[in-house]
This record gives sequence, structure tokens and C-alpha cells, in this order.
Amino acid sequence: MGLRGDNCVQRMSVVRHTRSALTFASVLTFGCTAQPSTPSESEQFLSDRAYRRRELELSLVNPNDGYAQLRLAHYATGTASDWDNLPEWNPETELVSSEFIASGNAISNAAPAALELPDLNDEHALLAFGKRAFSRFPAQLAPYLSVALGSPTAAAEYGLWVDDTRGVGGLVRARVADGSTALAFTCSSCHAARTTEGVTDGSPNAALNLGAAIVAAAGGTLDPETAAHFAAWGSGRLDVTTSTGLEPARFADLRAARFQTNLQQDATLSMRGQTTLAIRIETLLITSSGQVVRPPRVVALALAAYINSLSEALPSVATAEVTAPLGARIFAANCTSCHSQPTLSGLAIPLATIGTDETLGLSSERGTGMYRVPSLHGVGTRGPLLHDGSLPSLATMFDPARETSAFAQRLHGTGAVNGHRFGLDLPEADRVALIEYLSLL
Repeated sequence: MGLRGDNCVQRMSVVRHTRSALTFASVLTFGCTAQPSTPSESEQFLSDRAYRRRELELSLVNPNDGYAQLRLAHYATGTASDWDNLPEWNPETELVSSEFIASGNAISNAAPAALELPDLNDEHALLAFGKRAFSRFPAQLAPYLSVALGSPTAAAEYGLWVDDTRGVGGLVRARVADGSTALAFTCSSCHAARTTEGVTDGSPNAALNLGAAIVAAAGGTLDPETAAHFAAWGSGRLDVTTSTGLEPARFADLRAARFQTNLQQDATLSMRGQTTLAIRIETLLITSSGQVVRPPRVVALALAAYINSLSEALPSVATAEVTAPLGARIFAANCTSCHSQPTLSGLAIPLATIGTDETLGLSSERGTGMYRVPSLHGVGTRGPLLHDGSLPSLATMFDPARETSAFAQRLHGTGAVNGHRFGLDLPEADRVALIEYLSLL
């Protein structure tokens, strides 16, 4: 705990006016009483169970859905079923290397090691740790992805990026309880993408086809209906809700996370600050592990801090306004009722208003009857758009032809892509100018 100088500051200001050469230590001898400082948000997240519980409850938009009920039953309850009672898991991991042995299988060429937890009083150390955890801490065991490690061609087929420094698709081999190693993906598997500058953290990996890998690894053991559901995910999507693959959503663009009004495509959580994101990450890691282990809490905190920092690399809105002034004016006149400054996000929209496919928004597990308004920071390099990733680009988003049955550019399924009609009725020149502006964000 630090010292708060509310009373000290007033006393010091008087002393400095009369005897400016006095040091702070000298002022203390004049009887100034130091008071305990208010714990920071990070300190409260790490050590205050009541604070975490309150923040969870305040963030849940629909406390009656399955997602909320599971967390309300086990997170920061102080009872025997509290997830705090699970064993802490910070396993030894090793990156899957970009090198392939003669047989073609990807190897690991570094000694396995657990992440060394950071100094909690050093903000830079926390961010650096979060960056390492983003590509080293196992988010979920994924043995089925072994089908993508047979050769560089197989890795490309399933959408795993290959990088000389960062290995293959953010995959690691993690040490499990019996001493063996298991293949796992990390945050960077779904939320890092190959760009002209290398692998960019936070960008959704629109090429990653987890559904196809699951089907291939099953080798015909899945029933045909379930296999069809997984195969229908296509690239850049994942169902984290159902066991049968019926509710896929596009991988989120984490670069804009700190600007979001809500987390998750169906606005399951109200974004109240970094703690909301940290709880989201912590509970995700617990449920993804089958609720048998939990991460060190600092892992969730550091990941949240690092993810929030990714926004610093996004383009400037001011630059976009100067470069595309007509598009900026059209945006201000037609889009800011939902995507308001400075976040370019806003309150969630009822399903009937947005008009897109309702499946995810009506989910019994996460549904709120609404979809979030995504922040448009980074939208110019986001990739597939809408909650289900059905539109490949900004150009198709504002193409009136997408509402016709003859539309051929839909990424998942066939035919028209309805909903989000905002901007479709603008004159063509205005739509072109709007797209130019958005592409610069």
C-alpha cells in the first residue's frame, strides 16, 4: 500500500510558500499524517474477492443466461465451489517451431519452461509478461491441430501462420499433470495474423479453420450432423458456446478491445474497464480447461493490460478525417448515432433493429437479444465483417447487391446477407467516400 497525501499536500503548499528549501521529509516532521492510498484497479483485481465479485455482477448484461449462471455459481463466491479452490496451472511450455523434420512433422526446438511471473509493481514488466503470455500461455488444449503440423502445406491448409521467430500458429506444447505434453493453442492462434510487417497481435486470424481440423482429426468418428456443423464454420470462426458447433462467431479484433462498449458479439458483458476484460480472460481460461485448473490471476491481468495496449498501434481518427474529409462528413451524418466518438462504439442494438442473422443473439448460453456495436477503430484492416464474418470487406458491406439472392461473395453460406442496412441507400459516390474513410481507421 502506498501513502496518500491529501492532508500532506495542503500542509506542503503552505510550507513551500514560506520556506521553499524544505524537503518533503522536513514537511513530514511538521506533523503531516500519511494515510493509506486507495488500492488500484489492478491491486483490487488481484487481492480483493469482493471487488471481483461485484465487477462480475455489474458486467453481466443478462444474468440469467448460461454464461452468467456458470460464473455466478463459481467465481469469487467464497464457497467450496469457488474456482479459486482449483489448482493453479502455469505449465512448462515450448513453442512449436517453424522447422519441420524430415518426416514433415513440426518440432519444438527450445527447452520447455514455465512463464516467470512478473514484478507486480512494475507496469512495464507486467505488459512485457502479458505479451509473452499472449503467445506462450496455453488457452486451451487442442490435440486435433496435430493434423495441421504434418508439413508446411498442411499448416497453410488449416490457416496456421508460420514465423521463424514465433513458430507455427501460436501453438505450444504444454506439460500436463501426468508429465506428458499436449498440444495447445494460445491467444495468438486466433488473435494474431500475418501482415506485411510480420505477425500482428490482436488482428483476427481470418485464415484459421479450426472446424476443418476438428473434423479431420476425428477421422469419421463424429456423427454426420455434428461434423457438418463444424465444417460449416469455415475460416476465421469458432463456436465457444455449444458442443455441437451450432453457434459460430468470427474471431474478435482484440486491437479495439479497450474501445468496446460490450464484450462478445452478442453484448454479453458491459465493458467497465480493464477488470471486466481480466475477468473475461480468467474465466475463459478456466472453462476452456474443463474447470479443473485455473491460471495464476496475474496472467489474466497481464493479458488484459497487453490487449488494451494494442490499440496504441491503430491509425489516428484525426488523420483519417484529414485524408478523407468527405467520407468523414458522411460518417458523422449517418453513422455516429451508433458508432460515436471517441470510441467509435456505442450501446448494443436490438436484433430486430440490426436485422442480421439472429442465431447468436438468441443463444441460451450468451444471448442478450442484442448485438454489440463494434468499435470501428481498426476496421480498415479487420478482415471479414459482421458478427458471423459473412462479409469479406468494407466494399461488400456497403454493396446493395449483398441483399440479393445472386450475391456471390458471402463467406459462410450462400445468397443474400441481410441486415445492417445503414449506408446502403446512400448515393454511390457517398458510399465510395465513406468506404475510403473507414478503410483509413
